Amino acid sequence: MNELTVGLNAWIIQDGNYDDFKRGESYKLALEFGGSALTPSYERAVRCKYNGTSRYDVVAQVIFSTPEVWVIDFGVKVFSESRPPRFAKIGQWVKGEIWLGVDPFFYKERLHRMPRMPNLFVEWVVARIQFEATPWIEEISGIRRVLKRDSEREGWIDRAETDAWADDGGLAEYLLSLSR
Repeated sequence: MNELTVGLNAWIIQDGNYDDFKRGESYKLALEFGGSALTPSYERAVRCKYNGTSRYDVVAQVIFSTPEVWVIDFGVKVFSESRPPRFAKIGQWVKGEIWLGVDPFFYKERLHRMPRMPNLFVEWVVARIQFEATPWIEEISGIRRVLKRDSEREGWIDRAETDAWADDGGLAEYLLSLSR
């Protein structure tokens, strides 16, 4: 797997974990996944099919697992700092939909030091940056007002670089197309 599109929230940059990203530049990154829908798989060949935004259908092998974090490999090794499902033992194959994002800081600052934790850092080139231009809508939830994206009017704009402090009033979400 030499090309991926991953999510990046502005707060990850705002927290000082990274500088703004620029198209064409190279970055050493670890990637996280969210995969609460993963199930055991009898398939024994890695697969990664792009489903749009930062979502993928994968068949992957569990290569690291503790009660707090687990790592799967579908041609790229990615982590989830969450309690793994009971079936997620080292060597188990899993399948299902996941989302991918830039490591906020969990791996970079501490998880990489765990005994037997695989090296997840990969040198990626940012081939494309997309800024989410989907309008916000306000909803009332009980007595609270909640902002959410208007899924009926989803839109993305190509950018040469991120501007995490200014884009979307600091609430920006990006997609980074990465290649290695």
